[in-house]
Amino acid sequence: ENWQHEIRKLAPLIEKAMYHVHEKEADVKQLQAKLKLRAVDQGIKTNSGQETYAEATEELHEARLKVGVAKGTLEAIRVQLKSLEIGYEVWRTREVSQRKEQSRYGA
Repeated sequence: ENWQHEIRKLAPLIEKAMYHVHEKEADVKQLQAKLKLRAVDQGIKTNSGQETYAEATEELHEARLKVGVAKGTLEAIRVQLKSLEIGYEVWRTREVSQRKEQSRYGA
């Protein structure tokens, strides 16, 4: 029961972290579009030129780093979940082994 409670506690954290990842990825796309419009205003007409202009900005670089941080947070929570799952499996195996041993030796 405690294992299930601990695992359930992670669900809202995973949901929040996933939302944050999607939010940061949307921010990157929105910023990229704005930077491409700025490039058009500066006379850059080709898509590749606009992309190069956008990619060369510190703003976009920072936005991409925020996506990486959000993904790292999500992955850290998933590692916690996996650790709990492994801990539960170890506990469960130990309990089964103990019950079999008790039934064999009548303890």
